[in-house]
Amino acid sequence: MPRAIMDSDGDGRGVLQHPACGDALRHCNNCLKRETTGVKLRKCAGCSSVVYCSSECQKAEWPRHKPMCQTDHPGDTATVARYGYTSVSAFTRDLADFLDAHTWAFRMLVTVQRQLQVDANPGVPIPHLPRLLRFRLRCQTTRSNVHKHRNPATRFAIVAQTFTDMDAYARKNELWWEQSTVLRNEATRAFAQQYPGHNGDFIAVEYKVPGTHGGAMNYFPLQTPRAPAPGTAEQRRPILEDMVDFCTRSINYGFPMRMRVVGDAFTKLAYPGTFVRMDGCWTWKAILEEWKSYAPGQHRALDVAVRELKTRMPIAYLIDSTLRITSGVSVLLSQDAFRP
Repeated sequence: MPRAIMDSDGDGRGVLQHPACGDALRHCNNCLKRETTGVKLRKCAGCSSVVYCSSECQKAEWPRHKPMCQTDHPGDTATVARYGYTSVSAFTRDLADFLDAHTWAFRMLVTVQRQLQVDANPGVPIPHLPRLLRFRLRCQTTRSNVHKHRNPATRFAIVAQTFTDMDAYARKNELWWEQSTVLRNEATRAFAQQYPGHNGDFIAVEYKVPGTHGGAMNYFPLQTPRAPAPGTAEQRRPILEDMVDFCTRSINYGFPMRMRVVGDAFTKLAYPGTFVRMDGCWTWKAILEEWKSYAPGQHRALDVAVRELKTRMPIAYLIDSTLRITSGVSVLLSQDAFRP
């Protein structure tokens, strides 16, 4: 049975919570305290897939973590051995780090893909649209080069991203879906508290390397769109497709996007950076301080991503335009979720 990290967005916790600029990558699975020189995170003794800053946090999170806490089985380990991993736990932990490293880009992809889905099906009632977005990933490591991609932002890459029917998925994975019921119920309660008008619907997002027994899933609340998106579907599509392309390249090329802190607030725009090893922790460092300072030649992968944009929009304008387009999208992500 697949090992999965299950988290919700809405209770202030989760794999895709937006991390502060410059913070270390890993965090306590309960209180989200980041790993620093003075904070040593310890693995769950049962599955080794999640970490905690204290025994108190581990006990507090146990009812939520218990359904998914599993020890490795030899058959499961064999599915990740070709990538140089000796356990599914280590594989799943690295996947969680990868998703955390690319929080901003994955959140943007969820929002934009939902808007593209709505635009492509104008006659279909929104509640009838597929509500499971599946990211097919590729693991970049092998037995012979397991240390080549030590950077948590480069261990995996996106191969495909498609919507599918959630009910059909649940029927096909009946036992696993049943075991994760407590997590979905908790997500629904959290959404109701954070969004008073929430009607109980959610979109699920799966991250999976085919053929392995390790993966992750997130839940995001859905609502009826607050307002029509500006422009027509034909006018929006080139902008949104460019945003999908840029975010995908950011993830696959290893320049994770994050918002910067100015005073006590986060910037509206996100900026490219890289993870460096400092005091035993992976820490994000910006490549650019401002988009207006960008010039070709500063980062090869970033140059390619910018050059491939079909609209030729400056990145700052592309991000701003996308946020404006998706401000009323039915996924409750577009503005709130890009702040901590």
